[in-house]
Amino acid sequence: MDVLLREQGVYRFGRYRLDAVRRTLLCDGERIKLAERLFDVLLYLVVNHGRVVERDELLQSVWAGRIVEDSNVSQAIFALRKILRATGGQDASIVTVQGRGFRFAEPVVFEPEQPEGWEAPAAAAPDRSPWRGWMPLALAVVVVALAGAGMALRSSRAPGPGAAPAASAFAPPAHSVAVLAFDTLGGDAGQTYLSDGLSEQLIDELTQINALSVAARTSSFSFRGSHATIADIARALNVGAVLAGSVRRSGTRLVVTAQLTNARTGFNIWSKTYDRDQSDIVTVQTDIALAVARSLQVALPSDAATRLALGGTSNAAALDAYLRGMTLRRAVRVEADLRATLAEFDRAVALDPDFALAHARRAFILVGLASTGTYGSADQHLLAQQALAAADRAVALAPMLGMVHSARGAVLSYGMLDHAAAAAEQEKAQALTPGNAAIEGNVASAELALGHLEPAVEAARRATELDPLSPDMWGELARVFYEGHRYGEAMDALDRERTVTGTLPRRHSVLRATVLLLQGHAAEARPICASGGDWQENELLAMADHALGQQAAAEADLARVRAALGDGGALNYAEIAAQWGRTADALRWFDTAVRLRDPGLIDVVLDPLLDPIRSEPKFREILARLAPPGP
Repeated sequence: MDVLLREQGVYRFGRYRLDAVRRTLLCDGERIKLAERLFDVLLYLVVNHGRVVERDELLQSVWAGRIVEDSNVSQAIFALRKILRATGGQDASIVTVQGRGFRFAEPVVFEPEQPEGWEAPAAAAPDRSPWRGWMPLALAVVVVALAGAGMALRSSRAPGPGAAPAASAFAPPAHSVAVLAFDTLGGDAGQTYLSDGLSEQLIDELTQINALSVAARTSSFSFRGSHATIADIARALNVGAVLAGSVRRSGTRLVVTAQLTNARTGFNIWSKTYDRDQSDIVTVQTDIALAVARSLQVALPSDAATRLALGGTSNAAALDAYLRGMTLRRAVRVEADLRATLAEFDRAVALDPDFALAHARRAFILVGLASTGTYGSADQHLLAQQALAAADRAVALAPMLGMVHSARGAVLSYGMLDHAAAAAEQEKAQALTPGNAAIEGNVASAELALGHLEPAVEAARRATELDPLSPDMWGELARVFYEGHRYGEAMDALDRERTVTGTLPRRHSVLRATVLLLQGHAAEARPICASGGDWQENELLAMADHALGQQAAAEADLARVRAALGDGGALNYAEIAAQWGRTADALRWFDTAVRLRDPGLIDVVLDPLLDPIRSEPKFREILARLAPPGP
């Protein structure tokens, strides 16, 4: 079998314990008899949990090149599902991805068994994994949806080498790789956008190869400037290979050097230097991606080069504008940042009208601008329509590219509040690109908007597996648990984020305070937001001060929220009034929020702060009016 097994240990999922060394499967301590081939199939799926295992890959790995029919795979999957169902497991543990293969969908935990005489190091490093989360809705779409472009509103602090798990537990998935931020040579910091863009484009192209497991950008870029070794990085990201490189620009010439290293042995697997005209950068990207895939012994279709270039451009100037926009979007904090980013993507599509990815990024930015504007205004409606037009154009140009469907889904969610259609688009994106952490995060948001908690949790967990050092991904999982009223798990998620960043960004500190408030700990929640530095903190203070019997202070807190948001804060006022027990006021403000089509209504189905009025007939009547707008 083509499975990289851990030295000693077991895989746990649900009530099951799968021991790869002893070749046993236990359910609540009782051994389940499995034929040898069925055990191999289950083991391969469990080891590669969270990604799609292609049918051909499963045949090659489990049947080791023997000549068997494709039906053998289907029969094995059917038999495993039957066995799991008979022992109290879930049919959905093994998900069929139509036309491609299978994915083991349950969370899997590996528990190493240390060999006799082994002693742990004196100062074991903390286990590092992460989360993505709750933020002002005005820019929420830029974090959630534009994360599909790899964007976050803040840069994560690079974790130290101590983040690596113990050596005995290191057994990365087969065909797994991380792409580090390429170095910029020549001393011109203004060229960093080019080296970063090349690295990020490589990640996106490699993610299109479903047989590969690729660490997401936030995690792999977090090591920039650190003294971590290749082994440290590989252990932190749980990958078997690491791609590093450099870019030097001299006039119109580009010199790109890339090197792929085996993380287990430290030996070079492949390396090459490209000295090309800058107009050849797209070809260089694809050449490197194909070389990496072949070096990791991944079977590629004959049209792999064409597939990897899907949605891109051969226009060097258009690509340059696109990469500048991609760099700007990571620093977005206010509306002016969004408009500066939009200008670069506008330039990219003006230079190449068939540049599908640039149209998709325009859609993300335009719906972000719509979410920061005056709710219910003609300008907001126009921006939302422009965003949808850009997303439609992207889908028409590259219908087989996952990211363009994710962009359209984001527009439908935040711009149109059409959550059913948005979820369908995100499902298409996930099926086309199952190894993309940002798309999984967008799937989680779309499912949450429909009130589908378990699919949202599953997608958010996959996002943290794919981007294990991203605070935003862990924060999104925390938000999913919060919306699902699973407060203990939300707090655990925020604790995990803190291990990654060393602190919590303000928006996630407010989420933590909100969870404490809803758990009945207003006295603990209030100090977290005591500074009242923005409307989010003041909203929390208004609810906490009321809960503590300080109504005069609560009214002053509310006045500060009103001063900051005006009528655009109708949904926030509804939440405060609901928590204060003022049902009539809460329903009046909720009605205003629906009339203005506040993008924050994406979370209305599960929003815990609205629970006190959720059973009111008037609430249900108002909610029923929240249908997608006409053309």
